[in-house]
Amino acid sequence: MTDQPDRSAAALAASAGGAPFAASLVACGALEVTGPDAASFLHGQLANDVSGLAVGGTNRSLLLNHKGHAVAEAQVLRLERERFLLVVDDGLAGHVAESLERHVVFDDVALRRVPAAVVTVQGTGAGAAVAAATGTQAPEAGSFDRLDVGGREAFAYAVRRSASGGLDLTAVDETGYERLAGALAAAGAVIVDATALDAARVAGTVPAAGREGGEGVLPQEAGLEGFVSFRKGCYLGQEIMARVEARGAVKRGLRTLALAGEPEGRDVEAAGKVVGRLGTVARFPDGSWRALAVVRHEVGDGGAVSAGGVAGTVVGEAARRMPA
Repeated sequence: MTDQPDRSAAALAASAGGAPFAASLVACGALEVTGPDAASFLHGQLANDVSGLAVGGTNRSLLLNHKGHAVAEAQVLRLERERFLLVVDDGLAGHVAESLERHVVFDDVALRRVPAAVVTVQGTGAGAAVAAATGTQAPEAGSFDRLDVGGREAFAYAVRRSASGGLDLTAVDETGYERLAGALAAAGAVIVDATALDAARVAGTVPAAGREGGEGVLPQEAGLEGFVSFRKGCYLGQEIMARVEARGAVKRGLRTLALAGEPEGRDVEAAGKVVGRLGTVARFPDGSWRALAVVRHEVGDGGAVSAGGVAGTVVGEAARRMPA
């Protein structure tokens, strides 16, 4: 196995036309939701459209709390008319399951945790690598492909986790990672770890609800509003989303910070007051540190901050991406 700077360099190079990279998403968990009311129930709990998904359709959605805060993020796959799979990021499957179960009243719906191995393939050549490894073509936007991984059910669908995007492969089987990783490596993908994936996410300014979102953070503040439907009916947190849309502005936004070292906390401060919160932090191949953060708009590009106890600067748009 190569050292960490080399793995991060490979992940960053993938967006510039280099070999795609693959990483295991060990913190992902999966929930199966079934029953005659599964679609309407999920439609009323998740922020994106669920009832409008056809069988074979998929989208990415947020779970909001009653204050409209982006507390979790999941890929929603409609496997059958009355059967859905939710692939939840960042170790939050248990939280999502508890929230959904708490809101079941008279709904004819069943929820259960299912084993899953999730691998992401990112970079300009991700589709070709997945096609070579699985024997299927990359799915069209808004749909997923069914795969067979060692006799177990698996799915491929588009997810952007780097500047150039790529696909996730989910096998409904905890041991599926080795088979998926082996096939992807044979197809030319570079196998990297979670820290290299973090570097690609920070370089591409790709937020996640489990990192940049959370309690106290609206989707619009963390760059996650693309996973919210503003035209569907009532759902958890919908009143707050309607209010934000009507006002047309929030006080904070997603920014990139250049840091003097590795931070030890999450507060971002400027002029002696807290102005934001750190999300994903990554060390780049040249030894520098960068992070995504939700920061108040009055702190402009080039502004000096203290983030997690270390000096930092808000990076301007032209300087966001770091060289590999």
